[in-house]
Amino acid sequence: MKKKRALIGFLIAFFLFVFFSAPLHAQKSQKLRITYASIGAQTLYLWLAQKEGIFRRHGIEAEIVYVPGSSAAVIALLSGDVQAAILGGPSIIGANRKQVETVVVASFVSRLVMNLYGAKEITSLPQLKGKKIGITRFGTTSDFAARYALKKANLSPDTDVALIQIGDQATRVAALRKGVVQATLVQPPVTLLMDREGFPKLVDMTEEKLAYPLSTLVVGQAFLRKNPEPLKNVIAALAEAIHLLKENKETGLRSLAEMMRLDLRRQDHRDAVEESYRAYIDAMDRIPYLAQEGVKTLIQQMSMQDPGWAGLPPDRLGIDMHLVQELERSGFFQKLSAPAEKGVR
Repeated sequence: MKKKRALIGFLIAFFLFVFFSAPLHAQKSQKLRITYASIGAQTLYLWLAQKEGIFRRHGIEAEIVYVPGSSAAVIALLSGDVQAAILGGPSIIGANRKQVETVVVASFVSRLVMNLYGAKEITSLPQLKGKKIGITRFGTTSDFAARYALKKANLSPDTDVALIQIGDQATRVAALRKGVVQATLVQPPVTLLMDREGFPKLVDMTEEKLAYPLSTLVVGQAFLRKNPEPLKNVIAALAEAIHLLKENKETGLRSLAEMMRLDLRRQDHRDAVEESYRAYIDAMDRIPYLAQEGVKTLIQQMSMQDPGWAGLPPDRLGIDMHLVQELERSGFFQKLSAPAEKGVR
């Protein structure tokens, strides 16, 4: 009799365990490969979501793949080698000139974070007349930023100032030091180095608060149609990572140092990490919605090279914020921010 009771008790406990555990096991994790094209604070939230297990908590088994260069990342996305990509600038909709191939579903850094520095004898924008500005190449973010800055001083990049295609940031800085160009665009933490070497800061794009899709989540059109829920979970995980970065500076600094392979025990390394963290954390959006102002800035940039972009209707641009809107309506972003707001009061 005692054995029967023990057996019955065991079976009841077993079935209760199975019953209450079933919902957890029923929710299978979705495997996704996500690529990113730049290493730095602008993609730190992606790194943190993986490192801290935030993706897993949202039911995503993410494989994070670094692909240098946005063009290569877009090719990987279109070929199906990856299911999502963290990209910015013209690359996010560049494949959509003839038909919608890719879709921006969230924007996590929607402000241009970049400074224009001049040679040591150049202390103001008007002094750039007849000079040269080093950019990566035509059609890139540095090209757009240079044109934007020149417009502030009523200077034309076609007649007043020459834009020289030089290459990456390190190459442009070297060209500025050697006098090959008289100004160039720089992102944190290299801005710290430029300040210390005495190069004048002519325009701080971050302070301009220029709306610009600098770091967005991009997916293929077909993948979005078939997998809206997993993508919503990805957006939620990345938003949670940004919340953690904003609320816990030390976690952000440690993660950024690890990502950039810097040692926080070295003061010069710590300064570089803090410079990057400070610049980008303010530009990160708690609600990753790409506003129309950012879209207009992007189209303005792309129209400089191809006027046909200006005439495309909005539904042809490949921008769909409905997953962000659903998360907002559900109160997800408000719940993330609630503890911090309560603490402020």
